[in-house]
Amino acid sequence: MAQNRVIVEHPRSYERNQVITVLDHYLEVLLKKPRAIREAHAFQSTEIPDVFKRFHLKMREQEGSEGDRKFIRLLLLHRNIGMDNLTKALLEAEKTQVFRYETVHEIIQRLTNQHIPISTLPTDKTPVNLLDYKVNKSSIEQ
Repeated sequence: MAQNRVIVEHPRSYERNQVITVLDHYLEVLLKKPRAIREAHAFQSTEIPDVFKRFHLKMREQEGSEGDRKFIRLLLLHRNIGMDNLTKALLEAEKTQVFRYETVHEIIQRLTNQHIPISTLPTDKTPVNLLDYKVNKSSIEQ
């Protein structure tokens, strides 16, 4: 709870050394640090279908860290279409050996008969080049 509002709900563990994680709770944070999905405890869960892990690995091989970011965007689509449809779309894309966000997005639209806009990442506040970072020098006189 935060400010008397329920943020998330999940089952409580009454056993020792047991951690219950829900991947959906971490997706926004993972968008900010996409490489963290590679070792994220929530993504290593046995409840995550194997096709997700295989698909992520292929996207990472083909696109590097951008593949991590695009895969997280795919995971976010489950909020609109459900895990079953997302899993079906990943399996279908895997059969064609095309491991791209846009391909899965097209399959999802065909499976669900609904238009889902392709989510884009904000580029106005995200420096693409390290030279775009501005660091103010601290003044000793202050």
